This record gives sequence, structure tokens and C-alpha cells, in this order.
Amino acid sequence: MQVALVIDRSGSMGGDKLDITKAAVAQFIRSLSPDDRIAVVTYDDSVNIVCGLEAPSEAVARRVEGLESGGSTDLYGGWVTGAKVVGRGGRVILLSDGQANVGRYTEANELSRHAKTSYEKYGVTTTTIGVGRDYDEGLMAGMARTGGGAHYFAHTTASITDAFSQERYSAGSVVLERLTVRCNGAIEQLGHFWGGEAKKRVFQLNEVRGLELTVRYTDKASGQRLTHVVAVPTEFGYSEEAKLEHLLQRASEAEAEMLSVRDPKSAFVMKEKLRGIVLSMLSHPSSDEPLVAAVIERLKASIERLENLERNYDEEDAMMHRKRSMQQSHNLRERAKSYSSFEDEKIGVLRQARLSISTSTTPVPMQFAPEALALAPKADWLRWEALPIEVVGPTVIVALEDPRRGFVIAEIERATGHRVSPIFAGISTEEILEIINNA
Repeated sequence: MQVALVIDRSGSMGGDKLDITKAAVAQFIRSLSPDDRIAVVTYDDSVNIVCGLEAPSEAVARRVEGLESGGSTDLYGGWVTGAKVVGRGGRVILLSDGQANVGRYTEANELSRHAKTSYEKYGVTTTTIGVGRDYDEGLMAGMARTGGGAHYFAHTTASITDAFSQERYSAGSVVLERLTVRCNGAIEQLGHFWGGEAKKRVFQLNEVRGLELTVRYTDKASGQRLTHVVAVPTEFGYSEEAKLEHLLQRASEAEAEMLSVRDPKSAFVMKEKLRGIVLSMLSHPSSDEPLVAAVIERLKASIERLENLERNYDEEDAMMHRKRSMQQSHNLRERAKSYSSFEDEKIGVLRQARLSISTSTTPVPMQFAPEALALAPKADWLRWEALPIEVVGPTVIVALEDPRRGFVIAEIERATGHRVSPIFAGISTEEILEIINNA
């Protein structure tokens, strides 16, 4: 993989935020293999290339750990430098806690447009990590959406590490790149796909006769750009599944529109819009299914926040609501890559991700295999909160409550000398630890 880590070191990042970011970035670097390539760029009111695209090393990790905070925030300068350094087909992970207040471009729509061009023309993916309460949620979420990447709202400093860990998993799990669907001339970007990942999209059509639908993607293993013509129905039908998916897309779009919430009136307008979507979901036959029920609960929480803003508008509360909504919009669109730094949302988000990733065609019993457990000391398995299920040749199948913990996966691979195939355990971390303790 080719990754550029672009880190905000402006004055507002001083203290714990920068310390935890440095530790997470250093851990990301140490988790990579010698075949990977890493670049590190920092920015405040100027841009500095800590290291160009090179093999990961302890020296680079230590350079990152020595960073100090500086001045203003030239976000565009940092991002575009990272995109140029990482090169065609690479991935930029952009972190910021503030506003783009200096540099050539500072407006959200301009930066999103450049991220889109970089992705579509050069295959450079942009993932964003927004830290705290003060970053520009429209800018950071917009760059991730048009740049084909993920968006993480790390509202606490501790969640910065979780975001980098999940992105480490993402970077190593891609099997299809830059997948597009062309429907009657209109093109929709569906981004990168992990192994086993499923994405659903609903297209609005007036006529199906003569419909042309093609899917294009790059196979990461071979590097080939492939095209498939999809067979489509010749007449309209009715599908509850399609209706539900349409409602989920409407919910994602409505959450993205929360950027408009700037006063009591706009809070009322968006509240009514979400309420209509929730009522439609509640009347759907699948409303009690785990994924739909979890989405309904999160939308209800969003409605409650909007009601509070309508009654007693406070810009600090509105800012937090907009950020949570940008994350929710991303989570509905990219369900396998769902993320939340809020404890009350994590279980629902994890369930949503599990239902969008097929890690095995047959159920795997949640019990350890002695030969798998013997690959590392029991104390390590307990620390990793991972249950070793089976050894298959050079691969060990490992079950975790959340198998997207990229730092843990990389550490297990280093310790055992085996490739790790992580799966959703379907049980809690406490239950995993109990099984290991009783082994």
C-alpha cells in the first residue's frame, strides 16, 4: 500500500491532541510491512514533508513522535502535498482539528472539488479525521465523500487512535478500487471495496427498456481495469428491499443536509424532513430488523437534538449536531466502514458493519483451536481481546468483537508469523475473554 499521513500541527493541536495523534501515527507506521510505502506531511501555516514516500521504519516513527505544534492551518497545502507525494493510486489520511484559514484554497466546496479530481483522475483516495468540536465538518466530510475515502469524527482525543486503527485495517483490506456504476450515462462512484463487502444503491428511473448498466473497477491484485455489463429487468416490478434501500439513502442525504442547520427555523425544517423518513421506515415490513431498527433509533436521536435546537438554539450544540450528522451520513452510505466515537452508538454501528461484511460463507463456532492458541502466549490473546479459531496453512482465523481493529491485526501477524483472517465474533469482548481464560 501507498499512504500519506497528513497531520495538522497548528497551535490548536497542542497538548493531548497532538500527543495522541503522534502516538497513533507512529503506531500506524510501525504496523506496516516492509513492502508498504509511507509518507508523512505536517502543516500549520507552512507545509513540511517529514518523509517522502519510503519504506516504513523506526526512524520515521521517531521523527513523528518528535513533532511540535505551530501556527495557523494551511489545510489545502498539507493535503495537496500529501496527494502529490503519495502518487497515483495512493491514499491520503488527512487529520485536522480546525478550520482551513490560510493557503491557496480555504472553502469547503473548493477543497472537495480538488479531492474529487485527485480521486477520479489519479486514483488518490482522501480519508479525513476531524478532531474535537472546532473543525469544519462540511469541509472534512465533503473531501472524504468526493475523494472516495472514509470520514471519522473523533470527538475525544482517545478516539483518534481508534480512527487510525480502523483506517489501517481499511488500507490493507481493499480488493476492488474506484468502482463506478454507469446507469444510462450517469456515473456514480462507489469507491473502494473490502473483501466480502456489500454496497447497495437505488437509482431512480423513468424507463427500463433499453437501460444500459455497466460496472467498472480496478482489481487490486492484478491492477487491471475491468468492465462488466449488468443484465437488467425489461419491465418494472415492486421490491420492498429496494423501497427500504431508497429510504436509507434518503436518510443519508438528509443527514448530509444538516450543514444547513444554523438557526431555529432550519432546525425545524430538518426535523420535519427526518420525521417523515422515520415514519416511512416504521411502516416498512423490515422495521424490526436489527439494521433498520438501529438506524431508526439514531435518526430519532437526531430528531431529538433538532427539537432542542428549535426550542433553544445554541451554536455549540448545533456544531456538534452537524458533526454527528456528517458521520451518520457516511455510516449509512458506507456501512461496512461505519464508525462512531460515541459510546451510545458503538453497538449499533458495529452491528451495521457486521451485516455489510461477509467474512465467511459458513458459520464458525466461537471456540479456540489449541494449535491456534499456541501461536502466542495466552496473556497476549487476552490483551488483544481476540479468539484464535483455526489455523489454515499460513493463515490464522481470529474472531474479535470488531475485526476492523487494524493495529491489533498487524500486531497479531507480527507476533505469530501468520497472516490473520479476522472475523466478527458475534459475541462481546467480555465473552471472548472468558473463553480464553477458561482455555
